[in-house]
Amino acid sequence: MNGAPAREPSIAVIVPNRNDARYLPRCLRSVLEQQVPPDELIVIDDQSTDDSAAVIRSLIAGHSYAQLLENPVNLGVYGAVDEGLKRSRSEYALFLASNDFVLPGIFARAKACLARAPGAGVWSALAWIIDEEDRPLRLHPSPVVALRDTHIPAQRCIEYAHRLGNWFTGTTLIYRRDALEAAGRFDPVYMGMADLFTALIVAGRHGAAYTPDPYAAIRRHADSYLARTLSDPAGLEDILERICAHGRRTAPELFTPVFVERTVRRFHSASVRTTGGATLGAIAERSRGSVARALRAADRILPASWRLPRVVLAFLILRPFDLASTVWYRALGWAWVRLRSRWPG
Repeated sequence: MNGAPAREPSIAVIVPNRNDARYLPRCLRSVLEQQVPPDELIVIDDQSTDDSAAVIRSLIAGHSYAQLLENPVNLGVYGAVDEGLKRSRSEYALFLASNDFVLPGIFARAKACLARAPGAGVWSALAWIIDEEDRPLRLHPSPVVALRDTHIPAQRCIEYAHRLGNWFTGTTLIYRRDALEAAGRFDPVYMGMADLFTALIVAGRHGAAYTPDPYAAIRRHADSYLARTLSDPAGLEDILERICAHGRRTAPELFTPVFVERTVRRFHSASVRTTGGATLGAIAERSRGSVARALRAADRILPASWRLPRVVLAFLILRPFDLASTVWYRALGWAWVRLRSRWPG
């Protein structure tokens, strides 16, 4: 990024919570203990039945920029997010799951990058994957699209979407609020994929700021929101049809026929990967032509216990167009970041 920075923007952190009292201390302290804190911290308790509300009150006490909202009825994740957005007055917003957390320096880095990229629709960085006990497992295999802080113009963001699919790490995504509002926020019908497609649309309209360093921790859950979405091929197909139809209407410059076809194939492959090959047969039935025949053959030939071969073969059948970009942006980029990054503490 070149040139003198403009005024640093204000950032709100919005945390929807339901029954995550166990993880709330790590999540909220990761925000409250930042050397450069956000301008707002808004925690929405969505009718928890554990002691979440009491834990939140205790943690945010004494922090004038932090507040707790308690929903009178259960609104779900995106309903809770909407309530937080209504209360926020900041220019940008980070939506942080209550079982994940951010790492030191995230807001200082994001503000500096966004000040040098005025008008950018989102800022994104990388993240670690951790287990239930906060132990680091690995660096999240997000595509690495630049080796330094970078402002990516809107047209280049569309090119990355075609070449890589989703290239953001959701836990670090900081949205420009008015751009998010114009994109329709997050549609709960899309379940665990809502934020991914919203980010692509916002970046395709307004560009993005990007940092190739990890600034968040994503907790691995076998029953996460996205995992549940990908593990149901029938439900996934319905969601993809709705997403693509909506995208053609609202963002035709992004949702071209080629992008739509590649998006469906990428999520079919993700379903097989998430389930360890269990949905290979079901995905074959939802595919067409030579792809369907190849997937059926793989399902017949490879035993269900051969999880990795089923996943790898499904990738090669469904996503041959992604092979080169996976090696360059994911494998080599991941290795470059991993060599220069260490888990903090």
